[in-house]
Amino acid sequence: MIALALFLLQTGTQAPRPVLMDGVAVQAGEELVTLSQYERILKRLEAEEPASSPELAMRRRVDVLRQLSNGSLEQQAGADLGLDPAQIERITRLNLADERRDQGLDDYVAKLTADGKDALSEEVERRAQVYREIWQYYALGNAVAGKRATLDRTIRPGELRELYERHKRDLAPIQVQLRWLIVPTGSGTPEEARARCEDALRRLQAGEDFGLLVVELGSADFRETMGLTPLAPPRGIPEPSLWDFAETAQIGDLSPIQPLTHPRTKQPDPSLGYHFAELHEREEPPLPPFDSPEVQRLLREYFTNERSQRVLGRAREELRRSSYSWVNPIFGADPSGTPPPAQR
Repeated sequence: MIALALFLLQTGTQAPRPVLMDGVAVQAGEELVTLSQYERILKRLEAEEPASSPELAMRRRVDVLRQLSNGSLEQQAGADLGLDPAQIERITRLNLADERRDQGLDDYVAKLTADGKDALSEEVERRAQVYREIWQYYALGNAVAGKRATLDRTIRPGELRELYERHKRDLAPIQVQLRWLIVPTGSGTPEEARARCEDALRRLQAGEDFGLLVVELGSADFRETMGLTPLAPPRGIPEPSLWDFAETAQIGDLSPIQPLTHPRTKQPDPSLGYHFAELHEREEPPLPPFDSPEVQRLLREYFTNERSQRVLGRAREELRRSSYSWVNPIFGADPSGTPPPAQR
């Protein structure tokens, strides 16, 4: 079962390595997912955003294995709905023809090459994708392949009202403005950048003007505005370490001195410099009325998506429970020693 296989993956328990299965990453139901498929996806994800730690790298490996296992089970469930294979073939080839036309043949071939695929393997994957999408459509309760719809898609007023109460502040987000001092490490050392921040904080608490301190000690990027940032939602501030502060602070509060966050690794990086900020302004726009047509549209879109994700999560869990799955134990142990979260 998938739970046992993932336990082996996480704990490092090694099973005998079956020679005939060396080329297989996952068996899901009656289908095999090859190591080359797994490695191709992992390579693409690493190229887009390299993992910043061994723990995150292992988490990504487990997530890719789950994605491949779930996708294979969904493909088989879609094929089991009894659709005409010839029609699926036509849909697949028409989709590919449209894509080749839109991209241009040269660009299409270049993308295949970059992804490590050829035209045949691309067609196989697209056919599997069609089956997965049809299964998801069916799992959401829609009528397909002569089967009746099984989900009442009506949204009750009470459901929308409850959703409005939970998310009404998201419809009119709070805007904040900071006075922000950034001291880049530059050609100096992280210790020197932190010391300049600490000096600025002491002088600010002694009564000096924050804006003038920014001009004297801070990054040149903020001297023109004397450290003032544009009004933005707290999570729209470009420095993640200030998000919680911006959400909860009162006007005049000061954040602690912290290293800047590396934009790629998302981790504190003293080599970039140090910073701290003051909450200068907070604006709370009036909440839009529940019966506003725009609010009703947004609530219905959000509710439909939220409900669809819950339904698909339950359907995928049922597929996993009712199917045999195996993960090749050569993937090793999870360095964090903690199991990954369940895929939903």
